[in-house]
Amino acid sequence: MKFFLSLFVCLFAFNAYAEKIYWYLAASMTKPGKAIVKQYNKTHEDEAVLILGGSGQILNKIILSKKGDLYTSANEKYYKKALAENAVLYGEKLLVQTPVFGISKKAESRITGFTDLLKPGIKIALGNPDTMAIGKTYKMKIEPKMPEKVAGKIKANTIINPTNVSQTINYVLSSTVDAGLMFDSGAKLNKLKYVEIPDKYNTGVTAYISLVKYSKNKDLAKSFLEYVRKNAYMFEEYGYNVVMKGAN
Repeated sequence: MKFFLSLFVCLFAFNAYAEKIYWYLAASMTKPGKAIVKQYNKTHEDEAVLILGGSGQILNKIILSKKGDLYTSANEKYYKKALAENAVLYGEKLLVQTPVFGISKKAESRITGFTDLLKPGIKIALGNPDTMAIGKTYKMKIEPKMPEKVAGKIKANTIINPTNVSQTINYVLSSTVDAGLMFDSGAKLNKLKYVEIPDKYNTGVTAYISLVKYSKNKDLAKSFLEYVRKNAYMFEEYGYNVVMKGAN
């Protein structure tokens, strides 16, 4: 009886003191994020919990729930919005990605270059600028550089604006669309052929990782941030261009 009582006390003590770390991560970084969390949870009593979605989506969740420890947006715009909303304390650059158009298997013979996206009948998935970083980047930085005629033809061929990059990739993989706006890392990771956006229109996109203001245990959150830094090589293993200072 005493043995079972002691066991119960130990289990209760463990559950009482073990904490959860909530990492809100842009969907474009899903695979390395899952790999880091899986490794962390194998070696730590505290549990890291990954919450995925479009950069705008997950920021809204943080603001509404007033919960979270780390926030990783796929671009600087949403990081600055997080600062303006007083949702994060500080942040730093994590990696840089380049927007491209991933091509579905069925459309590979019809789309071999950027100008093919302008042809009538091509079905394109862009991105909701209110919920996803790459959608906002396209709307705010890429589209304004295009001649009106070029931007108009892409807009005319757009049949859907997904709320996050994972949805876009799934639409392309299933050939629901012929082409989808995504990051080069996502296209490579999913073994998709892609066409580059001309340099005169395109721009690199910097992802930021930041400490959430609402964190209940900021020391633990900072410790997990350092864990991400030390294991940032996992992003590189998935084809990402890591720029985080001090990353291994």
